[in-house]
Amino acid sequence: MFNGLYTESLNSRVQDVIQLLKQSKSPLILGIWGMSGIGKTTIAKAIYGQVGSYFAHKCLIENVKRSVQNKSETLVSLQEKILFDMARAPEINISTIESGKVILKERLRGKRVLLVLDDVDNLEQLNALCGSHEWFGEGSKIIITTRDRKLLKEHGADHIYRVKELDENESLELFNWNAFSQATSHEGFADLSRQVVAYSGGLPLALTDLGKHFNSKKVATWESKLRYFTSYHYNGVQGTLESSLNDLNDEEKQIFFDLAYFYIGIDQHDVQSLNSSTQCTNLLISLLEDKSFVTIDENNKIQMH
Repeated sequence: MFNGLYTESLNSRVQDVIQLLKQSKSPLILGIWGMSGIGKTTIAKAIYGQVGSYFAHKCLIENVKRSVQNKSETLVSLQEKILFDMARAPEINISTIESGKVILKERLRGKRVLLVLDDVDNLEQLNALCGSHEWFGEGSKIIITTRDRKLLKEHGADHIYRVKELDENESLELFNWNAFSQATSHEGFADLSRQVVAYSGGLPLALTDLGKHFNSKKVATWESKLRYFTSYHYNGVQGTLESSLNDLNDEEKQIFFDLAYFYIGIDQHDVQSLNSSTQCTNLLISLLEDKSFVTIDENNKIQMH
């Protein structure tokens, strides 16, 4: 997605996750969690590329959510893909999800495997593709990327790694690679680059998009585009959030908008009931945090990306 260009920040995050993977010889399930566009898939694919050679049995399944929603794949066909890639068996026809679970467990429980499931969004997918630790042999590593922390908790993930936004220097480096094909800005563009990066919210996806817009070698063109972005309130974070709102039901959306308009920077315990009981409101705030729509900072205040 990002052409491997934010190498220093990417490598730091990749090494953090690899250290977590080394903490147990038992089958280990690790979740990579964060908002859309934050780089979860890029990190998971980089890890797969770095450690994959140490596993005789491995499989990476990208875009689980989109593949199932678009009906380009079914959970049964994904089960068959895992078996084909890992067990090196001839093509296997699985009749139902439940029979697939039995076959996966039988074929994989004695094997040391590396399995990456990218962009999972419900428990049914996890239950079908990596039902439990007992499905896999000693030393196996299961990596799941998702926006929903609650999903990882419910499935019994051993570790949950939260992907944070890039800081200013990391953001500038990634932007420069996409705008200038190098880590630093061209002469005369440093201040302009910082102004552009301020719109990104530290999201790799937004920074990549901005870099493609600002690839001209003329200062005047940059200044014109900046005025346009300012006039139309470009916000890379807003764009990724809007694309994710369809995953919320009507009540969750209303709570999200109420928080966004009235409660940013407010202690979560001081938030008045939002058309529901206090207990229900707290549960909904927790759900929105789990789904990466809001964060609770070290002072217990509600923040938004």
